[in-house]
Amino acid sequence: MKGLAIEAATSHVEVAVLEGAGVRAHLIEEVGHGHTRRLTPLVREALSRSGIEARELGWVAADLGPGSFTGVRVGLATARAFAFVAGAHRLGASSLAALAHASPARRALLVPLVGAGRLDVYAGFFRVGARGDVRLLAAPRVLRSDALGDAVAEALALVPDHAVRFVGPGVPREQERLERHWPSSTALAFRHDGLSALDLAHAARLEAGPGAGLVAPGAEPQPVYVRSAQAEERVRHTVSGETPIALRAMRADDVPALTALERGIFSDPWPEAFFRSLLEQPGTWARVAERSGEIAGYAVTVIRPSGADLENVATAPAHRRAGVARALVEDALAACRRERAGGITLEVRASNAPAQALYRAQGFGLAGLRPGYYRNPDEDALLMSRRV
Repeated sequence: MKGLAIEAATSHVEVAVLEGAGVRAHLIEEVGHGHTRRLTPLVREALSRSGIEARELGWVAADLGPGSFTGVRVGLATARAFAFVAGAHRLGASSLAALAHASPARRALLVPLVGAGRLDVYAGFFRVGARGDVRLLAAPRVLRSDALGDAVAEALALVPDHAVRFVGPGVPREQERLERHWPSSTALAFRHDGLSALDLAHAARLEAGPGAGLVAPGAEPQPVYVRSAQAEERVRHTVSGETPIALRAMRADDVPALTALERGIFSDPWPEAFFRSLLEQPGTWARVAERSGEIAGYAVTVIRPSGADLENVATAPAHRRAGVARALVEDALAACRRERAGGITLEVRASNAPAQALYRAQGFGLAGLRPGYYRNPDEDALLMSRRV
């Protein structure tokens, strides 16, 4: 099948036209801030050199980010336009996953790095087996340079028998600091000069799914910004602040509605009987969040003298990014303090970036790894915990 790969997540732009495993054209250009002006002409030229017309394309892949906000958005818009014209499949992979799946690292904690501004870097966290099998270890993060070492040390504690390897265009700026912490960790020198459209094409066509840090087969590719634009955050805080969140105890008559919501949110939902059994269990702190007269979310925590387990937190899609999950987690922590629980633990999918960011903001850190814990799709579970 003939395809087009558009790598525009940074100022180093690459466009490749492929047929099967063969590369028909591959153009590279440093565009600076000129993505809008230069990307479409590069695609046209690549198609011309390949001898393939746009209408012949069977798939079009774009870098989903993270990277330059402008570059990611222009790349995605261009890919959508060409896919629409050709009736082609739309594919994508994150810049970090493309680096991980193309890297020659073996038996390693692999940390792809992409620059995120003068003092920040986007970091991915993958574990690579002895045969090169790649699994997502934790969701990507944006970190200040001086915080990168602590984040890597925390991830390495989950796979202590793995070597640390850094790859990607974010490495050169941090290389001296990284080598001081982990000698030879940058020795692969992989993609220090920029992201590759060929890596993108390879990763985007894999069907390994979220457990490998990739888009689920058949799912619509979504941008991976890692952090929101400041303007978007200002608008979100303003709008969400106008609609207060009310928390109350979960009741038995809530269960049918919560079960329906659970089925709409999770691929492995709790059955109605499980909700009812938890409500009858001593030590259960079960709460419902309401907003605008609707159930906006819920949380279930089991609190024991030895510690607490945050069993479930969910937010209705219509009420996301409005502080619902944060309010529920803060409420659970307050209950743990009242009951003098020593600590609280939870499990989260390795790919669930919003949840991991929320828990980190509430003081949780990585505490363990359960390989293959989740099904449908297959994915590892991270254990996160904190003292209360």
